Amino acid sequence: MAPSARLTTAQRYIANFGTLDPQTLAPLLAENYHHEFAPASLNPPGPFDKQGMLEHNARLRDIMSGFPVTAKEYVESESSNQVTVWATSQTVFRDEVKDKGVAEKEWEYQGEYVFMLWMEEGGERIERVVEFLDSKGTERLMGLMRRARGNREGQGI
Repeated sequence: MAPSARLTTAQRYIANFGTLDPQTLAPLLAENYHHEFAPASLNPPGPFDKQGMLEHNARLRDIMSGFPVTAKEYVESESSNQVTVWATSQTVFRDEVKDKGVAEKEWEYQGEYVFMLWMEEGGERIERVVEFLDSKGTERLMGLMRRARGNREGQGI
């Protein structure tokens, strides 16, 4: 049996993190798209609408060639037209934004996430995402991202 449109859309959404390509992300997001990060105690960015999410990904793409997310499990709910994804990730920072003040291994942040995705009626576009961040690791990741942005700006890239 072929996977549902809902599950296929969720898989494509998760796969997009590997490239952060706006051309493959934009068609997956409904016009009324809403994305929020949790828990709020981390003071995460957002929430984002469709354009805001595309801009957020563009900022990530400035410092990373990818942020591959690997699903550990997909849980699909037909009744709520939703897919929950338990996943892990690893950053791929661009070489030009790294500096010797951080060991190469430290630039390879790995995290664990839960994505809750609600779909439009046909299951082909996502209306809402709640992304639960890795509480313990996100502060370290934010520090690496700030450092990478500072390095990028300092080099005039």
